[in-house]
Amino acid sequence: MKECLEVWNKTINSYKETISEESFNDLFLNINEIFKIDNDTIWITVPSTFSRYRIEKFHLSNINEIAKSFSRYSFKFIEKNSAEEENETKTDNKLVNTTKEDVDKSLNKRKLMNEYTFSNFVTGESNRFAFLSSMKVAEDKETVWNPLYIFGDVGLGKTHLMSAIGNYMLDNNKDLNIVYTTSQQYAQDYYLSTSQRSREKIEAFYNYYRQADVLLVDDVQFLDKKIATQEEFFKLFEYLYQNNKQMVITSDCPANQLKNIMPRLKSRFGFGLSVDIQTPSRELRLDILQKKVPYMISNPSDIPIEALELIADTFITNIRDLEGALRRYITYCVTLDIPFTVDNVYLALECLIPETIYTVSKEKSNVKKIKDVKETVSDYYKVPIKDIESTSRKQNITFARQMAIYLIRTEYNLPLKRIGEFFGNRDHATISHSYDKILALTKSDPSVNQDVEILLKVINNF
Repeated sequence: MKECLEVWNKTINSYKETISEESFNDLFLNINEIFKIDNDTIWITVPSTFSRYRIEKFHLSNINEIAKSFSRYSFKFIEKNSAEEENETKTDNKLVNTTKEDVDKSLNKRKLMNEYTFSNFVTGESNRFAFLSSMKVAEDKETVWNPLYIFGDVGLGKTHLMSAIGNYMLDNNKDLNIVYTTSQQYAQDYYLSTSQRSREKIEAFYNYYRQADVLLVDDVQFLDKKIATQEEFFKLFEYLYQNNKQMVITSDCPANQLKNIMPRLKSRFGFGLSVDIQTPSRELRLDILQKKVPYMISNPSDIPIEALELIADTFITNIRDLEGALRRYITYCVTLDIPFTVDNVYLALECLIPETIYTVSKEKSNVKKIKDVKETVSDYYKVPIKDIESTSRKQNITFARQMAIYLIRTEYNLPLKRIGEFFGNRDHATISHSYDKILALTKSDPSVNQDVEILLKVINNF
């Protein structure tokens, strides 16, 4: 094992000289754990499937070429979760008749996801408060907000922020005992520790959770109707709170809206600070995609901005689905060796979510319609499109912007919030005001009414 670790270190140090420091640090920094040795193949543990995919796709052949130049070994990679599952299968799949040490190990399976950090969390108006609050909790040595309660819909980044808090704390204090779990796993641990009436298992359960310096609990809403588990979690909460131990909890809704959760537990969740993550704006969705692309392909400029815009305009409510669509698109094009085009976005995503193809086509049509209206208004009033989309309040620019908004709403009946996303992410109240302003002028000012008629004729000829 020592020899193999030396081979890995020598190989990766040599390879470091051939790629950028940023790429090396992003993929290979702190990767030095050998999972197993199979004949002349050394299996290296990596934190995620995403990491393994990128290494195997863009780096593995070069790494193995270096290793073969001075040793008999080559390398393969395995995700940390897969390695742990394989080890568990080999060793023991029973909790019965185990020692206290075995029980402790079985409870210690949930690890923080190393890839979830503050540095790679993309922020916008929809999540900035949650992000800054999480940073404050991670940086502060005192438990100023306890618990920090993060809520929002599925796939918006709650688990990312929770893991980022834990990773940041561990980076600054390796001795901290940070316990991460889901409410389902907590319920399972409680059931397994009590169902067989083993004193050792019950003690192991209590010790594992009560010795936490920081407790991270994901998806607390799944304690729904689990009365005994709720009672136990309430005792754990009280114990940690009284001992000034930080807690971070995530949920899909505010604490007071949790269903079938005992009132005193919901009340405790409100002791600290509640922050929400909202649906990401179009600008944030596009920003997320643009920041993810360099981690997936070596030449990000190969993907046209129109392809990213199409994905951003299709997967509106869930960042996890948004990133999954991008990953599917890139993998599809790379695997089939076809260009990264807008048309291939449709082909790549059709098998993944065929029911949204009509929605995608409709959204593509909407984007083109809005672009046509902006160009028409820009040409008619001699106001650049960039000014129409800006925050400028000059009278001629404001009027042109209001006219474009009025025409889009009148002709295509898009939701106010949706229109706002194409005008600097303005809120629906601003869009509504713009529409009402032009509507009133068409009734009181003949010249404005004439402008509307002319512009509508141009638009309808597209």
